[in-house]
Amino acid sequence: MTVFFSIGINSILKVMIGRLRPFQVDDSILNLRPETSASYAMPSGHTQSASTTFFGLAYFFKKKWLLIAAFITTFLVAFSRMYIGVHYLTDVLVGGLLGITIVYLFNYFLNKVVNPHRIYRVIGILAFVAFILLMIIEIIKTDFLVASYFYHQLETISKMIGAMIGFVIGVEIEKKFIHFEIHRDIKKNILRFVLGIIVVFAIQYILSELFSYVINSDQLTTQSYAVVILALFLDFIRYALMVIIGIGIYPAIFKRFKI
Repeated sequence: MTVFFSIGINSILKVMIGRLRPFQVDDSILNLRPETSASYAMPSGHTQSASTTFFGLAYFFKKKWLLIAAFITTFLVAFSRMYIGVHYLTDVLVGGLLGITIVYLFNYFLNKVVNPHRIYRVIGILAFVAFILLMIIEIIKTDFLVASYFYHQLETISKMIGAMIGFVIGVEIEKKFIHFEIHRDIKKNILRFVLGIIVVFAIQYILSELFSYVINSDQLTTQSYAVVILALFLDFIRYALMVIIGIGIYPAIFKRFKI
């Protein structure tokens, strides 16, 4: 939940701040990752994701070597993002610090509340409202946008907020109907993990193929907001379903087949 929350915050801030990347401002800077050209720079999503993930692991396991590894990994990710020309120093600093702050404050707060599931629900509702508001803001703040550009600005947000809401729903399903049990059988745990990866990727592929019949990539080059908004909602639904099935429904297989 911490990672979903952090990436969601990052995506929202990118759109609200709207800072161009270094290579877009200075022609002398070479962009070594062309696929990043469609999104904004501040704060660095890669750096924030790295700091959230690795400092989150250090927070959870309380190991000094993991804390050291978190500092090193976050620094290397931040440096690489500047080296390839897609971020300023301030982008990676803000991203790294945001990730660390979210890890410690978010988990400290969750550990203090009696019912974290209620907090999850509130976060899920607020995330969906933020998603709708950002689409409206992005449409209003520019007189005319190329549809594909608009889509790429909000693509990550739609997927991450879909995953967050999928997490909230999946946890509720598991809590009420599945009652997931953790055991120390390494072979069974590996089997659970491998099957889980297969299931999630299968869902991703099947839904992508199904949704491509509704909207394909060629349609995103049109100047139609209706088409792009529908594409964003399909991304939202796809990632929500992936997480709901992955953590809320898939564990039922463990009981059924005694894995």
